[in-house]
Amino acid sequence: MIRAVSSHPAARGSSGLHAPTGSIAAETHLIVSKRLAPLLLALALALPSSAAIGAKPAAASPTYAQLVGQKLMVAMTGTTPSAALLDRIKLGQVGGVILFGTNITDAAHLAALTAKLRGAATAGGQPPLLIATDQEGGSVKRVPWAPPTLTVPQMGTLGSASTATSQGRATATILGCAGINNDLAPVADVPVTTSSFMYQQGRTWSFSAATTTTLSDAFATGLEDGGGVPTMKHFPGLGYAAANTDSNVVTISASTSALAPGLQPYEAAIGHGIPMIMLSNATYTAYDSANAAGWSHAISVGLLRTTLGFTGVSITDSLTGTAAARGVTPTSLAIRAAIAGTDMILLTGSEASTSASYSSLVTAATNGTIPLATLEASYTRILALKATLQAPTGDTTAPSLTAPVSNPFSASTLGTTTTPIRTAWTGSDPCGISRYTVERRVNGGGWAVQALASPGTAPSIVQSLTFGDTYRYVVKATDGAGNTTTWRYGPTFEALLTQNSSSAIAYGPGWLAVGNSYASGGTLAYSTAGGASATFHFTGRAVSWVAMRGPSRGSAKVYVDGVYRTTINLYATTFAAKQILFAATWASNGSHSITIVNAGTAGHSRVDIDAFVRVVDL
Repeated sequence: MIRAVSSHPAARGSSGLHAPTGSIAAETHLIVSKRLAPLLLALALALPSSAAIGAKPAAASPTYAQLVGQKLMVAMTGTTPSAALLDRIKLGQVGGVILFGTNITDAAHLAALTAKLRGAATAGGQPPLLIATDQEGGSVKRVPWAPPTLTVPQMGTLGSASTATSQGRATATILGCAGINNDLAPVADVPVTTSSFMYQQGRTWSFSAATTTTLSDAFATGLEDGGGVPTMKHFPGLGYAAANTDSNVVTISASTSALAPGLQPYEAAIGHGIPMIMLSNATYTAYDSANAAGWSHAISVGLLRTTLGFTGVSITDSLTGTAAARGVTPTSLAIRAAIAGTDMILLTGSEASTSASYSSLVTAATNGTIPLATLEASYTRILALKATLQAPTGDTTAPSLTAPVSNPFSASTLGTTTTPIRTAWTGSDPCGISRYTVERRVNGGGWAVQALASPGTAPSIVQSLTFGDTYRYVVKATDGAGNTTTWRYGPTFEALLTQNSSSAIAYGPGWLAVGNSYASGGTLAYSTAGGASATFHFTGRAVSWVAMRGPSRGSAKVYVDGVYRTTINLYATTFAAKQILFAATWASNGSHSITIVNAGTAGHSRVDIDAFVRVVDL
């Protein structure tokens, strides 16, 4: 019979650790029943009614192949699942697949990819497949368009549990739209010094164990709220590791008391029912001097389960890199991890190598090298976890999207023959926006794709457009489930430059003209008298005022269509020519006016008019 495991964590405080207190901790919400109830129900349902412990599985019991297959999480090669990988999933030889950035091209592709992976498990009558990725935020973010929108250090600086929770919830929601149900996050490592490689990679919350505890647990809560499976890592903590454990053999010689703060995030998360924990590839002499955490019974069972009361699924960090660093095979470490009682084994080598590891693990299980009871206990926990997996959203609706609108904007600089124009649009979707595609046509020519900053989700583009040329923009949006809108067309328009000498500008008393080689037309109109005004009458959809900033400049009041809008301070410690100081926009063309009034700033009262730029729809 598959051996049952306790559904009750050890009494809180038995490890001598304590949860953090203070203003940050006060923001944390206890969610014991929310996290634990579904997992415990699934665990009970996964337990068979009878069979002899230690006996070879009977016909109704899982086979050795099934017991081993559910333990393996493997990588795939390329951007399309191979027939061989799909066959392995269908046969139950793979329990999970991890996706890296090299496997992902865009949202539509990712949704189709994960559907193929899930479909293979379904076609073979296998348990649901864990489809995982590392979506920590910041430097480790495999799905570029998906949250977190903040890095882990940024969230740590904010110190807000509610922010961490909302970031986690959004992350799981968007990953779920793409068919990813397992985020190998949050990191819960507490760096001891700035020499910590996790700190240097920008992956840690704080040097404070209390802050790390609160925020990592809050992020995990958010992931579960969003329908995902969080995986806290890297137990029992990499805060003392100065070298990357993926490519180096790392031994941490700190005492148990020194390591204790690093356990606090796990104690809190276990108390709240964290479903999955990743073990590190470091060796901890205080716990087990001979084995790294991933294949240490003393750590994966003794510390994690017996002492801290963890009842969820444990998983190794990738054994592929650390095996190379140790001069051994990943298979040898996988067998040791299975013997130690670690539930799942992460292998990120080639598909052929992970298939060979599976065969070796089955042999080791069959000949008794891996105890049957250990395999059965892991199998029970894995199936209990999988019973809680949520199906993808099934979103088939394209995003909401507005047509692009192009306007001048302040705090920018006029070119010699060009003006900066921001073209913006608004898109929204429950699955988020994975990409915008923008094209532009100039002077009635062909459409050309415009490059957006990676990952292509910013709802605007800034370009310098030539005066007198005509432009038109068109945009479409793709959501996180791969649904794409039709094109949304903006108006055809042109940007026109009006120099300060134009008769369209009516100057009141107190304005003079002066030559200035830095001005857009070689001259400036200026006044030093308070109350001196100049009005530009025009037809268009947008207008901007261009002037020079400098030490002798003062403030000016701006009126649009006779209504006061703002006061602009032209003062600066150094001169800056052709500055766009103000912009106003409307929904469509119309007859308008903009008036500049010298505010009479004491001691430096000069106000300039270099030019005005207007945008006209055609």
